[in-house]
Amino acid sequence: MLSTRYLSPAALVRGSNLARQLAAATSLVAVTVVAACSSDSSTAPAKPVPVPGAYPMTAARGMAVPHTFTDAVGKKLTIQGGALNMTADGKYTLNYKGKLNTLTFDLTDEGSFSQSGANVTFTPDDGDPPYMGRISGKSVVVDGFKIAGAKFDLTFKK
Repeated sequence: MLSTRYLSPAALVRGSNLARQLAAATSLVAVTVVAACSSDSSTAPAKPVPVPGAYPMTAARGMAVPHTFTDAVGKKLTIQGGALNMTADGKYTLNYKGKLNTLTFDLTDEGSFSQSGANVTFTPDDGDPPYMGRISGKSVVVDGFKIAGAKFDLTFKK
């Protein structure tokens, strides 16, 4: 058996208002979801980029500088400090000071750098092989940099 229900004109208007409110709320939710999923550069994760300028050396092999390292035969290497200077045009200068037994040194390596994500490749001007580094927060870590024939991870921090 069919049931017919009579809706007054006021009930129809209330129903259409409810339908409009529901449609507006649904549209608002859809716009919010689309905006949250968009690739707006202000909400995208920041690509690590070295800020041009001088980064003082803060550590060698994770030890605060200055620090003295002694090898198996008793030779002492003191890394006193240094700095990494990076320019906006992709050039770098890395200087380091130290002492090997009684010999004091103040050396500089310079060249160009390139970046891929958080990884940085340093290419010396003197033809030495390139070496790697990485950006971590406000620090640049140079991996396996050779000083007096030994490799050191050097940390430079702004």
